[in-house]
Amino acid sequence: MSSLRVAFFSVVAITLVLAKTPNVLAQTTTITNVSYTKHALFDIDTQTPIPSIIVNATIGYHDAKAGYYLAVGVFDLEDGNLVEGLGSSNPQPCSTSARFAGCIVPITNQQGSEIMQFSLTHPKGVWNLALVAALLDNAKDPISNSFSDYTFTIDVQTALTLTVDVPQNVRVSVDGVNGSGGSLELVLPAGNHTISVPELVWVNGTTRLRFVDWSDGVTAPNRSVALNYDITLTGSYVVQYRLDIISPVIVGGAGWYDRGVTVRLSVETVTQPMGGILGVLRGKWIFQGWAEGPSEISRSPITFVTMHSAQVVHVLWTPDYSVPLGIFAVISLVSAASIYITRRRPKKRIGRSSRRKARSQSRANSRIRR
Repeated sequence: MSSLRVAFFSVVAITLVLAKTPNVLAQTTTITNVSYTKHALFDIDTQTPIPSIIVNATIGYHDAKAGYYLAVGVFDLEDGNLVEGLGSSNPQPCSTSARFAGCIVPITNQQGSEIMQFSLTHPKGVWNLALVAALLDNAKDPISNSFSDYTFTIDVQTALTLTVDVPQNVRVSVDGVNGSGGSLELVLPAGNHTISVPELVWVNGTTRLRFVDWSDGVTAPNRSVALNYDITLTGSYVVQYRLDIISPVIVGGAGWYDRGVTVRLSVETVTQPMGGILGVLRGKWIFQGWAEGPSEISRSPITFVTMHSAQVVHVLWTPDYSVPLGIFAVISLVSAASIYITRRRPKKRIGRSSRRKARSQSRANSRIRR
């Protein structure tokens, strides 16, 4: 650092240590339009802040003389030292460049302003800072009544990397913020963070993913993690396929199964009653076997299916209507006989019947008179 900078910034440091009066406006400099990074993470691996810590300000000066300098820097209020970084100025460039967040600009006008930017490096925790401006005379001595300052605080936390590895179809949520899907790498402050992944992820109607566990042994899909160092977590998923069973008789076994699992299928008995009126009449189904598409799997009441993909299994049954048909035949015969008998009976004649009744009544009356 040049002797000019040493002189200025030494005086500034002493002023910051002894004078506890922030935001004092000097007579010949002003600090306006200040903006700065309020929160940042410091990546200990790369030794860089994320995002970059930038301080912007417009520095005005008045009553300057030829050969004067405008000196501006960012200081740590705890130790009074100029912080590490880099400064720039516009329209007049800095006449010095070093690893400190300071800038000295030669000025030729009596009054004017410079737009300055400082990039700060090697931050620490809660950082109490002051942006200080002053004029230096042509003898390179600070003009004491030209000092002005602006105090501010930047919160810097240690940055750590959280990597979450999951299949591409899986959306990861960290601290309530959803990712676009698949693995992600985040730079986060040290401390506790929440990670959430879905327990089930549908690929299509017959294929899905089922969460198993995390690489550290946690079995819950939603969990918290203490980020005290860089961490990589892998979420394990297993592929599941849908098994559908088509049968006129209820047969168990349909559902979702992990890829590669062998499923045991069976029927309780090889004959099953039909439903509805046919079942009441003792109609039944007779088991014939199992088939997948046009291919027969087995004719045994028990079979096994390995889930290498989604599958549809048909249970083959033959209807047995022999008993209902026999009952229907008997009913039909009885009905036909009843109809036949009814039709064969002679019809009654009303005239003859009346005369018979009259003769019978006359005979009865004669017996009574005798």
